[in-house]
Amino acid sequence: MTISTQTAFPPRAILDENGNCTGVILDVSDYQRFLRLLAKHSDWNTLPAYLQDAIDNMLADEAEQEAGETVSLRELMAIGNSK
Repeated sequence: MTISTQTAFPPRAILDENGNCTGVILDVSDYQRFLRLLAKHSDWNTLPAYLQDAIDNMLADEAEQEAGETVSLRELMAIGNSK
Protein backbone atom coordinates (compact mmCIF):
# COMPACT_ATOMS: atom_id res chain seq x y z
CA MET A 1 0.00 0.00 0.00
CA THR A 2 1.41 3.39 -1.02
CA ILE A 3 0.48 6.54 0.84
CA SER A 4 1.08 9.81 -0.96
CA THR A 5 2.40 12.65 1.18
CA GLN A 6 1.98 15.25 -1.56
CA THR A 7 -1.24 17.15 -1.89
CA ALA A 8 -2.23 18.70 -5.20
CA PHE A 9 -3.73 22.15 -5.08
CA PRO A 10 -5.53 23.88 -7.92
CA PRO A 11 -3.97 27.17 -9.01
CA ARG A 12 -5.17 30.12 -6.94
CA ALA A 13 -5.21 33.79 -7.84
CA ILE A 14 -3.67 36.49 -5.66
CA LEU A 15 -5.92 39.52 -5.74
CA ASP A 16 -5.21 43.08 -4.66
CA GLU A 17 -7.66 45.22 -2.69
CA ASN A 18 -9.48 46.11 -5.93
CA GLY A 19 -9.95 42.50 -7.01
CA ASN A 20 -7.25 42.67 -9.70
CA CYS A 21 -5.14 39.56 -10.19
CA THR A 22 -1.54 40.30 -9.14
CA GLY A 23 -0.19 36.75 -9.11
CA VAL A 24 -0.93 33.05 -9.08
CA ILE A 25 -0.11 30.34 -6.55
CA LEU A 26 0.80 27.03 -8.22
CA ASP A 27 1.21 23.52 -6.94
CA VAL A 28 4.88 22.40 -7.02
CA SER A 29 4.28 19.96 -9.88
CA ASP A 30 2.45 22.66 -11.88
CA TYR A 31 5.32 25.09 -11.24
CA GLN A 32 7.87 22.51 -12.43
CA ARG A 33 5.77 21.82 -15.53
CA PHE A 34 5.65 25.58 -16.18
CA LEU A 35 9.45 25.81 -15.87
CA ARG A 36 9.94 22.87 -18.25
CA LEU A 37 7.68 24.53 -20.83
CA LEU A 38 9.60 27.78 -20.50
CA ALA A 39 12.92 25.98 -20.90
CA LYS A 40 11.68 24.17 -23.98
CA HIS A 41 9.81 26.94 -25.80
CA SER A 42 11.25 30.28 -24.66
CA ASP A 43 14.20 32.30 -25.83
CA TRP A 44 16.58 31.89 -22.89
CA ASN A 45 18.00 35.38 -23.30
CA THR A 46 14.59 37.01 -22.93
CA LEU A 47 13.71 35.21 -19.68
CA PRO A 48 14.17 37.20 -16.47
CA ALA A 49 17.15 36.13 -14.35
CA TYR A 50 14.89 34.71 -11.62
CA LEU A 51 13.26 32.30 -14.10
CA GLN A 52 16.63 31.31 -15.56
CA ASP A 53 17.82 30.57 -12.02
CA ALA A 54 14.66 28.58 -11.21
CA ILE A 55 15.09 26.46 -14.36
CA ASP A 56 18.80 25.93 -13.66
CA ASN A 57 18.07 24.89 -10.08
CA MET A 58 15.31 22.49 -11.14
CA LEU A 59 17.56 20.86 -13.76
CA ALA A 60 20.44 20.61 -11.27
CA ASP A 61 18.15 18.95 -8.71
CA GLU A 62 16.97 16.45 -11.34
CA ALA A 63 20.57 15.71 -12.38
CA GLU A 64 21.53 15.01 -8.75
CA GLN A 65 18.69 12.51 -8.48
CA GLU A 66 19.79 10.56 -11.56
CA ALA A 67 21.37 7.23 -10.83
CA GLY A 68 24.51 6.20 -12.56
CA GLU A 69 28.24 6.33 -12.48
CA THR A 70 29.82 9.65 -11.67
CA VAL A 71 32.74 11.06 -13.64
CA SER A 72 35.32 13.43 -12.22
CA LEU A 73 35.78 16.81 -13.86
CA ARG A 74 39.30 15.81 -14.94
CA GLU A 75 37.94 12.69 -16.72
CA LEU A 76 35.16 14.70 -18.31
CA MET A 77 37.62 17.28 -19.64
CA ALA A 78 39.84 14.52 -21.01
CA ILE A 79 36.86 13.05 -22.88
CA GLY A 80 36.00 16.46 -24.32
CA ASN A 81 39.59 17.14 -25.41
CA SER A 82 39.92 13.78 -27.17
CA LYS A 83 37.19 14.62 -29.70
